Amino acid sequence: MHSIDIYGFADVEICGACTHEGCGAGNCVPGAKKRTKDLVSEFEGLLKQEKIDAAVAFFEATDENIARHPDVHKLLSAADLTPAIVMDGKLLFLGGFSPEGLVDEVKKRL
Repeated sequence: MHSIDIYGFADVEICGACTHEGCGAGNCVPGAKKRTKDLVSEFEGLLKQEKIDAAVAFFEATDENIARHPDVHKLLSAADLTPAIVMDGKLLFLGGFSPEGLVDEVKKRL
């Protein structure tokens, strides 16, 4: 089983996806903002749909919690780059994320 730890602020709204067809051509339009905890829930649901065996844990980005991972601590202590996402002990992603895009990134690392 893989482990995915997400460090962020549960009630902070972040961009959850691009709403523009053909995203990636430099003309992306941010999607509606959603609470971090709602994006994490969507992500967990998509992992289950894809039958990806992963345990997801969400941690509020407090000093005590970010100290659990040295890279996360170093980065989040210097700047607000939440959420920080760690998969199997390795920093995977920083900042806003789309649940679908994050599932794609997880699949690439399996």
